[in-house]
Parts: sequence; structure tokens; C-alpha cells
Amino acid sequence: MHTALLLDMVADAAPDRLALGRRADGLTFAETRARARRGAGWLAGQGGATVTFVGLNGPALPVAIFAAGLLGKPFAPLNYRLPDADLNRLLARTSPSVAIVDDDMAHRLKPVDGVTVVTRSAFEAAAADPANADVEPPRADPDIAVLLFTSGTTGEPKAAILRHANLTSYVISTVEFLGSEEDEAALVSVPPYHIAGISAVLTGVYGGRRIVHLQAFTPETWVEAAACEAITHAMVVPTMLGRILDVLEKTGEVLPAMKALSYGGGRMPLPVIERALNLLPHVDFVNAYGLTE
Repeated sequence: MHTALLLDMVADAAPDRLALGRRADGLTFAETRARARRGAGWLAGQGGATVTFVGLNGPALPVAIFAAGLLGKPFAPLNYRLPDADLNRLLARTSPSVAIVDDDMAHRLKPVDGVTVVTRSAFEAAAADPANADVEPPRADPDIAVLLFTSGTTGEPKAAILRHANLTSYVISTVEFLGSEEDEAALVSVPPYHIAGISAVLTGVYGGRRIVHLQAFTPETWVEAAACEAITHAMVVPTMLGRILDVLEKTGEVLPAMKALSYGGGRMPLPVIERALNLLPHVDFVNAYGLTE
């Protein structure tokens, strides 16, 4: 089973349910599938054996993930926070590839043999253009779904291989198909190159939960988005949670729609979780753990 089939199943069962973005102008599951297929058709003409992603969160991310799955090409999100020299070394390791890059980050990338750089805006325009031919799901299940680079704290980053079979079995065994209510929404503020960012897309889609991406985290924008979009689920690291609680205490916001908040990526200080339980008594807190591998 391949990852794009997760989107296919939900788009068939609930085509008009909102999948990505804001309540006012988000994409439905049917529209998301159509964009993934058109985006895949366009990417197929760009060459490369891998689809690389260098950029911030947003609707282009899940569309690119599923487009890569449709093409049977690994999806490799790179850490845009790295120094330029390190980022370009990682980019070279993905060759031959097509790299989807945020428009304002393209200048950071040096020409690399075998790597075709396309801007995020060009990819988004192609995925939204009905003139681009759709790509149907692969007849045979592809192998590698995601190449996720480790942090490289003790040496050069290693490319951890996440296979379609690994990811789909994890999703299906832990998430109820279309188990989310139509009004549920997940706020994703972890970066695309983090395992939590990848799993949030796959589990959110299969569960039928709308995904709202926060481009870059600040506690103020997080609280604003959570309140305005009636966010019900989110994942943060402990340092983020502490800063969010500071804003909640200052503004008096209580996030009434929030149902569950998971945290991981570091040790949770007892004073922080105690503050969270006091400020948000209606929220279920879950300690989550996941490896890049």
C-alpha cells in the first residue's frame, strides 16, 4: 500500500470535507487529491528520481508529499535552517532530484548537477492548473516514501528511509478511518523536515481532520491561529508549550475548541505541564515520541 492511497480513500468517501487550510477558503479532500495528481503530472516532466522540499509549512507540503507518492519517488524535506553550505551539501546528496523551494529561499541554493530547482509558486500554480494532466495512482506499490535526514549532531546527517509499507501500516493501525468529526482541525507548527510534520499530514488526512499549517512558530501566532480556526488538536515541543502558556496567561485566551495537545521532542519540565493542566483543564495532554528513523 502506498501513501497516496490514504488520500484517495478519504477523497472518495468524503470529497467535500475540508482537508487543508482555513475554514474560509481551505481545500477539500477532492481538491487536494486533484492538486496532488496534477502536481505529480507536472513534476514528472521535471525529471529526477527524488522530490526534494526546501521550505516552510503550508498546503504545498501535503500536496507535494502525495504527488511524490503518486510518482513512486521518495520525498525528501530538507532543513532550511541549516547554514547555506550544509543545506547545499544535503541537496547534492538527493541528486538526481527535482527540488521544490520557497521562492525567497531559492537564492540560497547553488547549481547542482542532476538537481532541477522549481519554485514553490511554480509548483502550486501547476497543481492548481486544470490543464495539467492528472497522474493516476501507481499500479504496483513503490518502495521508499520519505527520506528524512537526521540532525547530524555527531557527524554528517544520515538519510533515514521510511517506506510506504512502514508509514501506511503505522497510520492504519493507529488512526480510525474518517474517525474525526467534521469540525476538528489540527494545527501543525513543527517543520516539514521533522518526523512529526510528516506523520501529522498522513494521520490527519486518513482520519479526515482538517490540517492548518503555521508557516513559522511564534507563540502569539500559534494562539491566534488556534483561536481563530477553532483548532482541536496540536503537537508542540515543551519549550513551545511554555511560551504558549505565557501568551495565554497574558491574554486570558482559554482555547475552548482545543481537545487534545501532544508534546514531545524533549523533556517536559514538571512546572510547565502543571501550568498547562491548570490553564487548559478541558484539554487532554499526551506525551508523544517518534524517531526520525
